[in-house]
Amino acid sequence: MDILGDIAGIRGTQLKDLKELTLLRTERPGLIHFDLLEGICKLTSQWNKEIALYINRSGIVIAVAVGQHATVKLPPLPARQAGRLRCIHTHPSGNEHLSSMDLSALSSTGLESMSSLGVKNGQITGVEIAFPGDSGHEILNLTPKEFRSFSYDTSVNDFRSRPASPVLKISDQEKAFLVALEDEDPGYELLSELAELALTAGVEVVGKLLQPKRFGSPVSYLGKGKLQELTQHLQDSGANVLICDDELLPVQQRTLEQATGIKVLDRTTLILDIFALRAKSREGKLQVELAQLKHLLPRLSGQGINLSRLGGGVGTRGPGESKLEMDKRRVRKKINLLEAELIEIRKVRTTQRRQREKSGIPLIALVGYTNAGKTTLLQKAMEQTRSKGEAIQGEDKLFATLDPIVRGIKLNQTTHILLSDTVGFIQKLPHQLLHAFLATLEEVQNADILIHVLDASHPRALERADTVHGILGQLECSNKPRITLLNKTDKISHPSDLNRLAQELSHPIPMSLTQDSTLEPVWNKVLELLSVDKDETN
Repeated sequence: MDILGDIAGIRGTQLKDLKELTLLRTERPGLIHFDLLEGICKLTSQWNKEIALYINRSGIVIAVAVGQHATVKLPPLPARQAGRLRCIHTHPSGNEHLSSMDLSALSSTGLESMSSLGVKNGQITGVEIAFPGDSGHEILNLTPKEFRSFSYDTSVNDFRSRPASPVLKISDQEKAFLVALEDEDPGYELLSELAELALTAGVEVVGKLLQPKRFGSPVSYLGKGKLQELTQHLQDSGANVLICDDELLPVQQRTLEQATGIKVLDRTTLILDIFALRAKSREGKLQVELAQLKHLLPRLSGQGINLSRLGGGVGTRGPGESKLEMDKRRVRKKINLLEAELIEIRKVRTTQRRQREKSGIPLIALVGYTNAGKTTLLQKAMEQTRSKGEAIQGEDKLFATLDPIVRGIKLNQTTHILLSDTVGFIQKLPHQLLHAFLATLEEVQNADILIHVLDASHPRALERADTVHGILGQLECSNKPRITLLNKTDKISHPSDLNRLAQELSHPIPMSLTQDSTLEPVWNKVLELLSVDKDETN
């Protein structure tokens, strides 16, 4: 029997010792022969590598593999044997707990059980055994003393015969580990924003890892040493999703998935997922799906991508097409259909906009970082001016507003304006979204005045303002008249911070939208800028 996996650097005599150990047959009702157990624990500590064994119901080792410090690639299993095999592997970190990768392998391979042995200095520190159950994985955790008297056969029969009442049921909530390449910006600030995005998507964050950008890799995103460190962190944290703070190249995503054995998302995919949760209108949903498909297209590998929602079946395959070519053709066809439907919707919106322009009513667009208070401003403006239209409810979460919202506001007896709420901006906003959410962004491009709502209490408020200005530059809106509403001033502890912001930004108006009673300062500045614009036009 060959020893598979990562055996580079291991002496031939040690490999021979491992082969001899695997000839030992485990007698029932034990999980593993104790001499075999003792031997793989010693080798695990000597090599600082995981060792995995497949043992059948007759107690015979049928396959063995060696892996990295925190991962081992399991050999392929004959489908007929899977349900009669147990997998036992070592963790050289001393942590006996099964990782999300271990439990995922148990589910996908149909094994009888999956066991992990914590190993430190050649001795087991504990044992964890998982059995597949109807209501989730059922797990036993044993001390070394308990393991010596443990009856594997009794446990197998017990879990098969009784109704499911798990010793431990694994949570269905996804647990994410975050990674980023650190440049000039403080990396943990980037990971703080990524963590907020993950929480918005309903994912629990269980760990973070940084690497200087100069040590990153065009193939694996992280360098080789950092990737090994990551796999150990993933095992210890129980993470089942890896989220990277940049848009990954297709090859980087595939390499990370192969190295970690768990789902890998990049920042763009995460933001698109949040947008999919937030989109309410038909147009918004179409825009999100279009952006998702354009992001997916270069990442299709021909395997593992579920395209069931895209149609297909008999008659969809072209002459001589591979599965990958067919998938790509179906995605392109769906993209074309979505773009055509959005063009029709935008024609209607263009007609509506032209009617507004003919009326001569000025359009004021609210822009700013996500969750800065734009929707709260629109809500408060409607309440104070008793404007008609569906009430708007601001929410303390990212990307609460995706669809364009326009409301008529009466500033005084002679001046009416249209106030438009827009999608929030964010660092590294995916370029697909700038194009996909053209309808919302057209309100910015056609506005007479921009009101930039800024969370002045944020420790990096000025950098966030620069992010907004950069995106406005991409939209060719840098030269539009702009008011800066310095929001959340009630949370600022040092007045000097507010003074610094006011000196750096155009037409600053300090305010707390949740506390201040009037928007008069904002409307006075709007009227002033409209008057200047009218004078220049004349």
